[in-house]
Amino acid sequence: MALSAMFILEVVIIFSFIITSLFMFIPKKNEVVHKIFFALSIMLGILVTFISATSLPANMKLQTVACWMCLVPAAIGIIISVAKSKPNAFAKICSMLTIILGILGYFFFG
Repeated sequence: MALSAMFILEVVIIFSFIITSLFMFIPKKNEVVHKIFFALSIMLGILVTFISATSLPANMKLQTVACWMCLVPAAIGIIISVAKSKPNAFAKICSMLTIILGILGYFFFG
């Protein structure tokens, strides 16, 4: 059975999403760890959205826009974390939602 490189990349991204999500919500005394994992989660969401949006053909404009709209929860999460000066639970859930929407967009549109 041959696995394509994109499928292996998606499996690695899903594994990274699980690890990042677990460490983002594990209570620790150090707030820097939460900020680092929040930033990693945002970057992972941007990567997944970029892959799913750019893997579509040029004639699928509506699906491409729908894939790029998956970044809206990440923007909301960033705004909340900047306003509160630290990422709270809602901002973390927004960043997780970005990754989930990006992965679903890749599987359903790509």
